[in-house]
Amino acid sequence: MNSPFPAIPSDIETTRPQAPAQPIMVDGRSLTIGQLETIAHRRGQIMTCPIALSQVEKARHAVEQAVENGTAAYGVTTSVGAYKDCVVNANSMHDFNMRLLRAHSFAIGTPLPVEDVRAAIALRINASLTGHAGIHPELLIALHNLLERDVIPEVRPIGSLGCADIGLMGQIGAALVGEGFAYVDGERRPALEALARAGLVPYRPQSKEGLVLVSSNATSVARAALLLAKAYRLFYVSIAVLGLSSAGFSASRQPWLAAKHTESGLIPDLADFALSSFAADKWSASSRVHDPLSYRCAVQVSGTALEALVHASRVARESMNNSDDNPVVVDGALITSGRSLPQRLTLALENLQLNIGHLSRSMLNRIIALGRCELTGLARNLTPHDGSVLAFGPPVKQAVDLFASIADDSSPASLVNVTVADGMEDEETFLPLITRKLERQLDLWGKLIAHEAFVARQAVYLRRLDGQLNGLAGAILTRLEKELLPIDDDRIYTLDFIAAERLLINDQWIDHLAQTYAFPIWEEGRR
Repeated sequence: MNSPFPAIPSDIETTRPQAPAQPIMVDGRSLTIGQLETIAHRRGQIMTCPIALSQVEKARHAVEQAVENGTAAYGVTTSVGAYKDCVVNANSMHDFNMRLLRAHSFAIGTPLPVEDVRAAIALRINASLTGHAGIHPELLIALHNLLERDVIPEVRPIGSLGCADIGLMGQIGAALVGEGFAYVDGERRPALEALARAGLVPYRPQSKEGLVLVSSNATSVARAALLLAKAYRLFYVSIAVLGLSSAGFSASRQPWLAAKHTESGLIPDLADFALSSFAADKWSASSRVHDPLSYRCAVQVSGTALEALVHASRVARESMNNSDDNPVVVDGALITSGRSLPQRLTLALENLQLNIGHLSRSMLNRIIALGRCELTGLARNLTPHDGSVLAFGPPVKQAVDLFASIADDSSPASLVNVTVADGMEDEETFLPLITRKLERQLDLWGKLIAHEAFVARQAVYLRRLDGQLNGLAGAILTRLEKELLPIDDDRIYTLDFIAAERLLINDQWIDHLAQTYAFPIWEEGRR
């Protein structure tokens, strides 16, 4: 079938572009989600800002002064947690920091993807460049070498209450000093061996550096940022599928026009994007006085979710470019801090999860509406032969299951409270748990998007709209037609749903599509 859309290079389907890695300057202030994603996938190399490095050196002086003067400083000249009152002598500093790393390397579960760990290391470097961490420049070099030589510590996800990822970050610190495990050349090796294969030696931690390595939310913030990048792409393709679904339902565009002129926030921007991007998709609205709310209010539901996504991304960028250490160096003095509690990011992500739940409910309602003959004027369940071919009658249960699972992951976890460390640690956010929930939720959301697309593709087929959809909705149809045949008889539908997800939930294809149908709010928000 001839397509009105620009051809997509063949390598975009299966591989990432093999362009030379681009230098990314990190300064503790300006790292973006897009840049972090580039670093995570080894498409960019970190360069340290010289001005920021001078701030690191000044902050380090404050730490060394505290040690020299015997000033009580948490995790520097004292132990940590319940043992905060125990003094650490200058002559036992190395042993203390080694024990600190070992004691905080306890996370369990399936290891995180190496991309997530690369991003976490990059964030630990970037936050240290704010000049508040008190890190020694030698430790910055050691962390940078892990990224440059691609020696990636094995980090497991379960072991943090969300007030510093101590159990997770401890595994990065352990690998850096030659303990635990790491990946090198694609193989899992004992960390000492992995370092040696890359021509590196174990790092010898100095005062405060055990705490610098473990007392940070870098793992969770990195995972949140990469998940937000994925959420942006899913959001974009969900809007494209909304267009195809609207064509299959013969939905009116009037609510989009009304939203453009009467709504507030980002809803008018989304409505304008729908009106322009689907302008070349020609379908006639039915004679219904009103469409169901899942169509009529679609831009309200999606626009509100976009606002949550943009807000979460803004907070994530701020978290990426701030020190969450305790203690911190301020005006040359080492002082205590509560910055290790990532409250703003946690609540922003939970708000996003709730919005994804609402979006998914709206999608499920459209899927059900497409199967109702009294609403569409088509055969029930979009069957080509009513009474003999079941079509989407049974598979709708898959969509219900997906929605129920997404809704379950929308429930807040941050209100749980457990006091540890002899009563000193009585606040937590459970940010690592929330990122695990968000990861699962996004995976299910992608499957639900693919489900609606497959159903909408059948409705468009029954309406004989071939050749009439030449806008963003048509791009979705053209993509699906690569592998998904219309339903003329019942078949094993599992492969169709899997193919729809593989075709549509594809980073490179979505990015390419977004270049053709640009949405400035979407593009600016994910930077």
